[in-house]
Amino acid sequence: MKSKPYEKIILISLDTLRADCIPSNPNKLYKNKYQLDIEIEDSILNQISKSGFFFNNAVSVAPYTSASHAAYFTGKWPKNNGLYDQFNSKLRNDVKTIFKLLNENGYETIFKTDFPFILGKYLNLIKGVDKYFIEDDNAALSSIKKNKKQLVFFHFGQIHYPYGFHNLKYGGEDYVKKLNQLEKKYKIKTNEISLEDMAIESFRSDKDIEMLFRYKKIISHLYKNRRDSELFNLYIEGINYFNKKKLNGFLSKLIDLLNKENYLIVIFADHGEAWNDSAYGHHNSLDEDVLRVPIIFYSKDIKPKTYGNRIRTIDLAPTIADILGIKADYDGKSLKDIIYSDIVEEDREAFSAIWVNESNAVIKQIKSLLKKDKISFNKSKSIKYGASVYKNNFRYVEYYKKFANRSEELINHNSEALYKNGELVRKKDSKVLKGLKARISTLNNINTQSNISPEEIKSYLRLQGYKV
Repeated sequence: MKSKPYEKIILISLDTLRADCIPSNPNKLYKNKYQLDIEIEDSILNQISKSGFFFNNAVSVAPYTSASHAAYFTGKWPKNNGLYDQFNSKLRNDVKTIFKLLNENGYETIFKTDFPFILGKYLNLIKGVDKYFIEDDNAALSSIKKNKKQLVFFHFGQIHYPYGFHNLKYGGEDYVKKLNQLEKKYKIKTNEISLEDMAIESFRSDKDIEMLFRYKKIISHLYKNRRDSELFNLYIEGINYFNKKKLNGFLSKLIDLLNKENYLIVIFADHGEAWNDSAYGHHNSLDEDVLRVPIIFYSKDIKPKTYGNRIRTIDLAPTIADILGIKADYDGKSLKDIIYSDIVEEDREAFSAIWVNESNAVIKQIKSLLKKDKISFNKSKSIKYGASVYKNNFRYVEYYKKFANRSEELINHNSEALYKNGELVRKKDSKVLKGLKARISTLNNINTQSNISPEEIKSYLRLQGYKV
C-alpha cells in the first residue's frame, strides 16, 4: 500500500490513442477489422505499460477532447461538471479541478496543451493552474524543479490527424512529403473536394490551416470510398512516427529528470479512433473502439499489472486525491486499492454521451463574420446526439432519430442497440433495457442552455485571426 505522498505527479494525455494501440494490451479490438500493412512498433510508452499498472479497459465519457478531459480533471460526470460538448459549454465555476485541489494543498501546478481552443483556458479548464504553456514541451519540462511539490500536465496532439504530425513546426518536411505523397497516390485534387469539417484546435498559420484541410480532404475521400483499412494504417503509421520522433525522447528526458524524485506518472487518452459504419475517426461516435482508452499508473513503488475489468475516466481525479490523502467529492471512485493492494473489482458502471451544437452555431457565426464583417451573437443550445451506458455485462447504445443519419456524415448508426458480453442482442430483455434507458436518462439530464457568453465567443474568434 502506498504510504508516502508523491512530490511529483505528472499527467500525460495522448490525444486520440486507443487502448489497444499499445502493443502490451492483449485485448486487440482492431484485430480482424482491418487489413494491416504495418504493425505498432515497440516504444518507451509500451515499456512503461508493461512496467506500470495498465488499465486497458477504461471508458471515456465522450468521443471528443474537451468533455473527456473535463471528466478526468474533475472526477465528475458531464452533467455535474458543466462541460458536455465540444465548444458550446464550459466547466462550471463551482466545480474544482484536480489542479485547484492540489494547488490548495501546496502543489505548484503546470499545464501544457497542444489544443488551446478546446483544452485550455477558453473552456475554464485551467482553474488552479500556476503556469500555462501552449505547444511548448520544453518550457513545461524546464518548470519541473527538484525538492518542490508539483502537478504537471502534458497534452500531446500528434496522434490526432494529421496523424503523427500535428503541424509544420512538429512535422516539418516529413509532413509536406507525406501530404504530397497521399494526394498523388489517391489522385486527389483538393479543389474538387468540399470539406465540412473546418474545425481547428490551435493557433495555426495560413499555411498550416491549408495543409490541415488538405489532409482532412484526403480522409474524407478515403472514407467516402470506404477505404477503412487504409485510414487505419495511416493512424498506426502516425502513432509509430509520433513515438519515434517525439514521445520516446520526451519520456526518456522526463524519467531522467525525475530519477531521484518521489514521482507518479499517469498516462491516459481522451478517446480513440476507428473507421467503420458507425465511426468517422472519432467524430460523434459511440463505437467501443473510440470510447475505450488506456490509463497507466507508473512509479517506482507500483507493481506491473494489466487490469482488464472496466473502469471510467472519472476515476482518475479521485484516485490521485485518495493517494495523497485529500478528501474531495467525486462521482468517480478511487482506484488506489486496485493499484496498490492487488484487489480485483467487478466491472464499474460507465456512461458516455454526445452533444452537438445547434446548427453548428460557431461555424455559422464564423461564416457570417467573413461575409459581412460583423456578427450577431445569439446564445445557442446543444442537442443530444447519442448516449451509451455499461452496466454489469450489458451495454446499451442509443442515437436519437433527429440526428441518427445525418447525410453529411455518411455514418449508419443504429438508433438503438443492446449488447451482452460484447455481442449484439437480437431478442432484447425488456426489463434490462428499461433499466439501462432509465440510467441514461438520469446521467444525461443536462440543462442545455449555453454557458459561453457572447464576449467569450468573440474572444475565441479573435484568437483564430478573425476581426470581430
